[in-house]
Amino acid sequence: MSAKEFGLWVLLTLLWGCSYVAIDIGLEAFDPFTLVSGRMIIGALMLVIVVFLVDGSLRLSWRGWAIATTVGLTGNVFPFLLISFAEQHVNSGLAALLMGVAPIVTLAVAPLIHTDETLGPLKVLGAAAGFGGVLVLVGPEALSGLTGDLVPKLALVLAALCYAFTTLFARRFAWPNARQMAAASVLVGALAIASVTAFKLSSHGLPGFALPSVLALAYLGVGSTGLAAILYFHLVPRIGATRMQQTNYVIPVLGTLLGIAVLGEEPDWNTWLAIPLILLGVYLVSGKQRQRVGRSNVWAEKAPAARSG
Repeated sequence: MSAKEFGLWVLLTLLWGCSYVAIDIGLEAFDPFTLVSGRMIIGALMLVIVVFLVDGSLRLSWRGWAIATTVGLTGNVFPFLLISFAEQHVNSGLAALLMGVAPIVTLAVAPLIHTDETLGPLKVLGAAAGFGGVLVLVGPEALSGLTGDLVPKLALVLAALCYAFTTLFARRFAWPNARQMAAASVLVGALAIASVTAFKLSSHGLPGFALPSVLALAYLGVGSTGLAAILYFHLVPRIGATRMQQTNYVIPVLGTLLGIAVLGEEPDWNTWLAIPLILLGVYLVSGKQRQRVGRSNVWAEKAPAARSG
């Protein structure tokens, strides 16, 4: 990664890392459907406004809308709902551990789809170090949760698989205009979840409102959904699916550091052991490889404007 790409990757990791805390706060007042619907609507409005201000219109071909629909559902609606549901029943450490499935799946499958994604010994070692670091970081508390309800844990694994699939899919069908694809995918997802939520609210009534939950919802919509979508679609064709998924190893570290800095928490010994393991894993996977640009990267950078419809 270049310095610019690494900086954007770090920003994206920060946006996603803070979302798990925001989800916890949001769930104090909203059910998962309302929370996900709200963040998707806010994100869609933000992105559509940006696209109209910068590009003048939101115009994709039928192929573009098909890609946007797939990404909007598998990369937003489904995993958002699954994680929000699971966080009602499991601790954040276990959630972080099970999210570590995504980069491992991506690492294994990416070389079968993209010619420039390699599965060398350093990447395998990096994946092992990253997952091992997450395992050490979340420690016995998360492992003890494995004996509880099965459904929330399956929901988290399925969410991780959704993220892995979406990253591989978005890399395979990269779109030349990241803003257009970000806006379209979030808009499609927002329309889908909002229609289901509206039907649900018509039967159960409106939820209560609490300021912390509303602020958390606003952050999820603007930061973790809207801005994150632009960064995501910009980075995937440039840094690859495997490197992108390393965010799922860094996010638990971010949560721990935020707890130290904001809440004054005192970390245990396992924290200081886990952080270098995770950083080593990210370094090994994200290190320089032979300079061979894949077809999907070239297409993403140089596709003719007519493709964006």
